[in-house]
Amino acid sequence: MRQGLGSEHPLCDRIQLVMVILFFVFWGLDSLSLLIFGHSTVVLEAVSFPPLLIGMILFLCLSLYLVSKAHKAVLDEGHTQPKLVDSGVYAVVRHPMYLGTLLFCLSFLFISFSLPSIGIWIAFFIFYDKTATYEEKDLVRILGEEYIAYQKRVPKWFPQ
Repeated sequence: MRQGLGSEHPLCDRIQLVMVILFFVFWGLDSLSLLIFGHSTVVLEAVSFPPLLIGMILFLCLSLYLVSKAHKAVLDEGHTQPKLVDSGVYAVVRHPMYLGTLLFCLSFLFISFSLPSIGIWIAFFIFYDKTATYEEKDLVRILGEEYIAYQKRVPKWFPQ
């Protein structure tokens, strides 16, 4: 297995771990509070359970698909020279691994829209956006015009 192309934000792994833990701690405590005490910051009355469950399953499947395909495209391929990966999920968004992680967490919000967890998810998105921008600067340095053309062609987060 090889390293990814370009440098990663120096604190990326640590901050990702902290954000995921915080998200699930707050989501779990808030959801548990609803079960035990009958109140929490969970907002569920507006939508019935079956559509929420379907939304959760769809986002969960999409997140796992993005992460697995992105991981395979970048880490399992044997590139000896720096090479832009712009096919598969990388032809749809420039950061499918990060997007997959965000969608994974978002899928749990379909079951219980915990307000603190939504706040942490938004902070997580902002962190990933800044991390992706940091990493893209290095990719522009390494790949030059090829990566700049890729940035113009493929959206950073939301498929078009």
